[in-house]
Amino acid sequence: MANCNVCGTFVQEGVKTCPNCGSPIASAVAAQAAQVVDTAAQAVDQTAAQAAQAVEGAVNTTAAQAAPAASSAPAFLGSMGAANGNMDAKNNKKLDAIANSLDGKDFTANYTAKDIEDNKLFAILAYFGILCLIPLFAAKESPYAKFHTNQGLLLLIIDAALSVVSIIFSFIPFVKSLIAPILLAVLLIFSATMFIYGLMNAIQDRAKELPGIGGIRIIK
Repeated sequence: MANCNVCGTFVQEGVKTCPNCGSPIASAVAAQAAQVVDTAAQAVDQTAAQAAQAVEGAVNTTAAQAAPAASSAPAFLGSMGAANGNMDAKNNKKLDAIANSLDGKDFTANYTAKDIEDNKLFAILAYFGILCLIPLFAAKESPYAKFHTNQGLLLLIIDAALSVVSIIFSFIPFVKSLIAPILLAVLLIFSATMFIYGLMNAIQDRAKELPGIGGIRIIK
């Protein structure tokens, strides 16, 4: 049982308006409002569930689409690394080939250990300019000393020839100020490089030709 808030008339449960004055019953109105609120809440929950399901589906779809690209990325990076490694290996081989072509031939195995040990000093003297004449006459029976004497004498002759050319150019107008200094610089660099190369070989008990010119045989 409920009563009207306006006239106080008792009414049956569930009656929405007072039969006496026609005013709406507060309890019935509240129940109706509560029902409307519950219905709205259910609708909101259903909409939220549908939205969450849609978002989850979109995320899963995006992840599925991104997975192949992500899985292919390491393979792509690996292929790039392999390509760079192959390129570096090829470049290293080219550098090694250039270095080997610039290095003189090694004939150390052609000489005995005793010959190398006994004539090491003469091999060293062979690269000090005119002093190459000492092993030429003092160790003429030694094949090892003869090898280095040939290298030193060859270097001495080439240095002398380049020096003569440089001196000639120094007397030519307009040439002495351009070509002569360049030729002199080239001569100094060439002579120093060949001297160090040959001297180190003699010190280290090796019989290696001078790069580029060592194959010429003056002393046989």
